[in-house]
Amino acid sequence: KIMADEWYYVDEETTEQVGPTPIPELRALFKKKAIDDDTFFWKDGQAEWLALADIPQLKAKLKPPAPPPTPAKKPPVPARPPVPPKPVAPPSSPQIQAIRRRSMSGRSMARASAQTNWVEKLTVDGARYYYNPSTESVAWDKPDILKSQAELEKDSGEWVWVSDPETVWVPARVLSRSGASASVQLQSGQRREIDTSNAKKEPMWPLLLSSLRHIEDDLVMMDDLNQGLLMHAVAERYKQDEIYTWVGANHSVLVSVNPFKTLPIYTVSSMEEHSKPSPNKPPPPHTFAIANSSYMKMKLSLKNQSILISGESGAGKTEATKQCLAFLAEVAGSENNVEQKILNANPVLEAFGNAKTLRNNNSSRFGRWMEIHFEERGSICGCRIENYLLEKARVSFQTSGERNYHIFYQLCFSGVGTRFGVTSPSEYRYLNQSGCETVRGIDDTADFNDVCLALSQLGFVEEELDELFGLICAVLHLGNITFKSDGDQGSVVEGSAALQEAAKQLKIDPKTLGTVLCERSIEVRGEKNRILHKPVEALEAADSLAKAVYGNMFDWLVKRINSSVEGKKGLFIGILDIFGFEIFKKNSFEQLCINFTNEKLQQHFNTNTFKEEESVYVSEGIKFTKVPFIDNQPVLDLIEKKPVGLLVLLDEEIRLPKGSDAKWLEKCDNNHGAHPCWLSDKSARMKLDKSNFTVRHYAGDVEYDSTSFYDKNKDALFRDLYDAMTLSGNKIAKEIFPPKDKNPRKIVSISGQFRTQLIELMKIVNETAPHYIRCVKPNDEKRPNTFDTKMSLEQLTYAGVFEAVKIRKSGYPFRLLHRAFVARYRCLAKGRTQIPVRGGDDRETAKKIMGCLPQDFTEVQIGNTMVLYRAEEHRILELLRNLALEIIVPVAQRGSRRGLGKKYLRKLREAKKFLKEAYDKGNDAAALDRAISKTNELLGPMRKLFEHEPKELSMCKELRHKLQERVELTKIMSGLVGKDPMSVYPELGCAIVRANKIKDIPGTAAEMEVESKCRDMLKSCAGPRIDPLAEEALWLLKREAMVDVLAQADEVGYISSDIDEIRAKLALGEEAFVKLQLKKANELNDPDRVINREIRLKELYLDAYGSMFTFDKFSLLRDPDEWASMKLFGFAFNKDQIAASFLYHTGSPIHASLTKLESPLSKEAVKMFKNIMGYMGDRKYPYPDTLAQEVIACGLANEPLRAELYCQVMKQLQENPSFASESKGWELMSLFLSCFPPPPSVENVISMFLREHCEEDKREKYTQSLHMIIYGGARRKAMSMSEIPHTVANFFDKPITERYMAEDFVGVATRFGGEGDGGPETVVGVGGNVDGGRVGGAAAKKPSPPPKAGGGAKPAPPPKPGKGGAGAVPGRPPPPPPPPPAVTSVPMATTLFDYLPGSQPGMLNLKKAETVVVLNSEDSEWWLVQKNGEEGWVPAAYMKLNN
Repeated sequence: KIMADEWYYVDEETTEQVGPTPIPELRALFKKKAIDDDTFFWKDGQAEWLALADIPQLKAKLKPPAPPPTPAKKPPVPARPPVPPKPVAPPSSPQIQAIRRRSMSGRSMARASAQTNWVEKLTVDGARYYYNPSTESVAWDKPDILKSQAELEKDSGEWVWVSDPETVWVPARVLSRSGASASVQLQSGQRREIDTSNAKKEPMWPLLLSSLRHIEDDLVMMDDLNQGLLMHAVAERYKQDEIYTWVGANHSVLVSVNPFKTLPIYTVSSMEEHSKPSPNKPPPPHTFAIANSSYMKMKLSLKNQSILISGESGAGKTEATKQCLAFLAEVAGSENNVEQKILNANPVLEAFGNAKTLRNNNSSRFGRWMEIHFEERGSICGCRIENYLLEKARVSFQTSGERNYHIFYQLCFSGVGTRFGVTSPSEYRYLNQSGCETVRGIDDTADFNDVCLALSQLGFVEEELDELFGLICAVLHLGNITFKSDGDQGSVVEGSAALQEAAKQLKIDPKTLGTVLCERSIEVRGEKNRILHKPVEALEAADSLAKAVYGNMFDWLVKRINSSVEGKKGLFIGILDIFGFEIFKKNSFEQLCINFTNEKLQQHFNTNTFKEEESVYVSEGIKFTKVPFIDNQPVLDLIEKKPVGLLVLLDEEIRLPKGSDAKWLEKCDNNHGAHPCWLSDKSARMKLDKSNFTVRHYAGDVEYDSTSFYDKNKDALFRDLYDAMTLSGNKIAKEIFPPKDKNPRKIVSISGQFRTQLIELMKIVNETAPHYIRCVKPNDEKRPNTFDTKMSLEQLTYAGVFEAVKIRKSGYPFRLLHRAFVARYRCLAKGRTQIPVRGGDDRETAKKIMGCLPQDFTEVQIGNTMVLYRAEEHRILELLRNLALEIIVPVAQRGSRRGLGKKYLRKLREAKKFLKEAYDKGNDAAALDRAISKTNELLGPMRKLFEHEPKELSMCKELRHKLQERVELTKIMSGLVGKDPMSVYPELGCAIVRANKIKDIPGTAAEMEVESKCRDMLKSCAGPRIDPLAEEALWLLKREAMVDVLAQADEVGYISSDIDEIRAKLALGEEAFVKLQLKKANELNDPDRVINREIRLKELYLDAYGSMFTFDKFSLLRDPDEWASMKLFGFAFNKDQIAASFLYHTGSPIHASLTKLESPLSKEAVKMFKNIMGYMGDRKYPYPDTLAQEVIACGLANEPLRAELYCQVMKQLQENPSFASESKGWELMSLFLSCFPPPPSVENVISMFLREHCEEDKREKYTQSLHMIIYGGARRKAMSMSEIPHTVANFFDKPITERYMAEDFVGVATRFGGEGDGGPETVVGVGGNVDGGRVGGAAAKKPSPPPKAGGGAKPAPPPKPGKGGAGAVPGRPPPPPPPPPAVTSVPMATTLFDYLPGSQPGMLNLKKAETVVVLNSEDSEWWLVQKNGEEGWVPAAYMKLNN
């Protein structure tokens, strides 16, 4: 405690705080001039450190009263800032010296010292920031006063961004400037000379070095606006696998960088994190966040939403679409499971519309718009899909290294194609021309199985599938038809096999097909004329027919899917997945259409991001400087504006009798020669005899080759071919080729159809609230962890991201309605000013909040309806709010918990009352049932919040169980009475064990008489059963076996000499008994048999008492009715249905854990069940292996959850109607059995489940794996993504040690003779364990493998094994008990048994009777020994110290 006349001061030589110091000592120091007027002082009650000159009362005590000397030029003293009650630290020496050099007064120095009072703090999400209680300042950047000397030196100097040929922009420190050049030094130490004459090429953007360390998840929040810092942020986040970044505070624009690897961020847990975000910890940027924002805004604003996904091929658009769909399906759900049908449409559309390209192994070759419709309550009620511009040219031709559509290869490799005459891809022209038939990472057979499953779930019947697959195979056969000259002007089919097969699958006449391919007819003035096709023209006709069949079939498929997923119309969220901007070496008609689409989408982006941004400021009455942006209306006019737009002129050209590419291009030149976006040089083109032209798009200049524009736009199938298809017997073909009218001149162009579709799409999109996902492809090699800055910069530029950042950062990106602002930040006014709780003018309240804060918020704009502010103000507000919530949130939580607790307590008291009444009635089963059911309904969902239950409930349940047990036992015992006791000995034992547990519930006289007869029968046959067990137990000296036999004998009152001997040996002390065991172990030298026999005992026990361990009798399971009542929105009419499904396969998530778990674990169990459903295919989630990985990681990390996870898998395997789902369930079981053991409580339940439900040829492997994981223990590391498929594929091939097999494994002669005969059959009697754990004695604990020895250092001792039989090394038998300690002066020991751990690191192979040097015997379980100069660890129980 500081006395009133004691002071602290700062020693100016050491800059250390000294004190408390009494006045006499201070007076002596002042006299010695060790302290003076400029020395800083502080004492309790003083607000801040002050110089002695500013404390006259203290100075008077140290020196006789006299006016202090006045400095020569003392500056005026400014007003003091707010101060804390007590400074944390005195000012530092450098600061004191700096102040003194400026001749500042003591008061000024004291004020400066307050700046040293910074405290480091953490936000709720773990971000570090700094707070100064003296000034109430907050900052993200570390104050200089807290920096080390090294940090100060590193941050010093002028830093800028300079250009770099590899990474585009790099940070550099300016060393010197001279005229139009500058000398800089990069962070690597390299020096460069920079030409600064061209500011556009070398802008030398200034850089605050700390900005490189403060990587925000929102580009608008970055400290500066330039390409260097923004690209640095995206690249650094990518390195940390943070592939998503926001653009703006309203979270409507997301940048997504393709990681080219599977990340564990798409699991059910991640979905829950984004669907139920913490109010104080917003979830990170994610496609789920975009989907959730769309969903919530749709529900709140009752306005349709859209998610527009764009990017070049390989940027991840398809994956982003699937992620958004999966999230909406998970969060919204549906009443008729339609959301699962919508998800099932994905694999189908991908198979038929995606292909491998040079840029992407799963590239969408069509655009799609999906409208997900919702009911008023927010659940999904239907979907509508629209497809755009399928790349039909791919059907007949692919570039080298690319593939045709996936479905062709799936039919070939799955073998289903053989039904339609299709074999290997190498046999077909449409599949073998590119030289690429398989793709690494794509399993066509497995994918085809998924497609077939999805089609069946979408309602496709067998007949439809046959016709659909027949059409696809017909396309391949059409490509194999060859032609030769007929000797004149025409052609004939060469070989009939392909023609016959194509006609067979198309179900048309082969002769008709051959004719329409080799010739066509035209009608002139009502007269038909035949035109013969040359072989090349006939081949082109076959290609045209193949493309027409596939294209029309794809349109039909989309319509057919729509009929399956359609429902009533409502508010919708539209998702657009469409081709990104394309610039290839050769660009054709398709690229022009694609780029035209992107121009339209970019204009929409501009309108919403830029123009509507400005309209907000106008409506709010806020002054705003307009930011110029690229308006792409001129290029849109060039392409589509009537009457001379490029596509309009092309449509006119195909209607002319002699139209051509050259004539169209000439018209374009004539009409657009002066257009700023038309860069074609007609004269130069004619000189070079080229047909190229260039269009200036918003994303850059693109050169197109006009060759085939005319034909591609016309895309007309000869009328004879079309008419032939109308005669097809294939129902799908007949539907996709309906009869045409008789007007041969009616032509519908491809571009015309596409423009019409696009106009309709944009009309819909313009009426929605848009969200954008800008996908970026970080490198061309599709390589993970590789970020090409130049390539990514171009894509972000094309996507308009930098312009969006610019306008949002220069404007006011953060905006809240007055009421929302007050609600969020009213906590900042606590203790500063009075804020009305209800009512009042929200606008004035917002002003009041801003005005009461000590920070400068003059830049915050209070608009007509909103408060608008920039990133800097947002940071400060959020940090201040974080400080306020540190105090407020705990208080609010306490109040909430108190209220809920009181409510639950009232319910508990009510429940206890009627439970006690039912219990006091005694053996009244009906009253107990009513009381238990009423309690379940009363407590219901509140059990998820409070784990406590009235003890009366447990008492009633126990009593009710015993009453039911008495009824069942009487029935069983009645069936045993009168039978030969020896033949029903196991059944008698089981019945008596169960009867012993309910002794306190006597039955009727008749029931007790039946029980007495069974007990007498058991006693009569105990001797023949127990004697062999007793003799064998004495021979092996197994304590567990001896205890078990003695318990059986005592149970039936049996006495013999062997039983007396067992009783005597068990009465010995622990040491004496261990010596006897060691002697016997030396005699037998057979530790392996322990594990084998324990497993055998368990199997025998289950043979006899397996009915006690069926899944439904597992003691840790919740009561089904109680579980059903815990459903939050369950209704009375369906609770019975919910309870009935408790242990059986379901297609819906569970609402609570199956086993009795506390609330946090129960919530985790619910999430894990969704992962299990996702992996099994019962619900559609992206990346199933990541779901399995999360479940396994959860099981490894949370032992209490392991029983629940095993139960969840068993539940989904029971009565599973889907073979595919059941197969995946058994895969998951194999993964569990390869990673973590089940708890002892559920081991027998799993064993019985495997017996009853596993296929006979697989049952043994699963059972052996169960034993291996029980004795071997859990794996130490989580399973990686790559290990999951490998583990599943090799599960049935992994080697099983003999000790885990069903056959008796005996390495020595047993008591009853024979090498490995195993002695007489061992049967467990009535004393066995019946509580669900291991049987036949205390089973061995699961050991952990010894750690690897690092380098030449001695390895750390391996972990100690558990008590019981299993050895300390996985796969080794339990070592025998240690010998009695021997005292010897020589650290030598002899090996008692062979110890052969193989190549395990840190272990040493030893043979029996070898002598070794003991280096370390401190550990009771493991010794470090040396043999022939080699060191290693061996079990201490295998060694004996020499005398």
